[in-house]
Amino acid sequence: MSRQDENATASTKVTSFITKNRILFIGALICFCVALVGFIVVSKITEASKDKSLSRIEEISFTLTDGSSALSEGELEARRLDALDSLASLNTKGGIVGARANMLSAEISFQLKKYEDAAKYWSNVAKKARSNYLYPLAMYNLGVAYEQLGKTSEASESYKAAYENKNCLFACHAGFSYGRTLEALGKYAEAVEIYQKINDAEPGEAWSMLAKTRIIALKAEKKVE
Repeated sequence: MSRQDENATASTKVTSFITKNRILFIGALICFCVALVGFIVVSKITEASKDKSLSRIEEISFTLTDGSSALSEGELEARRLDALDSLASLNTKGGIVGARANMLSAEISFQLKKYEDAAKYWSNVAKKARSNYLYPLAMYNLGVAYEQLGKTSEASESYKAAYENKNCLFACHAGFSYGRTLEALGKYAEAVEIYQKINDAEPGEAWSMLAKTRIIALKAEKKVE
């Protein structure tokens, strides 16, 4: 077996692992997002202590998670549904309040496997936070929800928007997801172009190295020259 074939085989295995464990990667990113948003929310509360809406959202979040490890799945679902009801009026607000409320609603909907609802809420976040770092975050997670719905084309466009946004804090990850969906759509040359951009931008980053293995694999499979 040639070195190129060996690399292609390794790449295929890695990609298969990522695909099978996509939810784990998504979960890790969501945890990061929640922590980051928590920091911003605390900052906002400090800046505007009179804003009761943000405090209310944090109360809902606390009630949702407090002692949750000891609850049954049925009890957890009941909590999630109650939280969604409590967030309904807050989702319509503008600014950080509306964005945070929709983010929490999206996270809960995803846990409930209500992916259409999750997509709707992430779309709302993107609209309310178009000019800051929450926008690429929302577009990436919108892509995740679309993938769960089997809407690969829409997912690809969402990942692209996240990847190309100047405020994206995880450009390599978003770019790899964009390239992966381009592959799924049979757009191999475009996928290679994105993978190469990722690798050129941050060659030592984990997602960049995975992108490089995909380039090798696609060439070995003769899907691109």
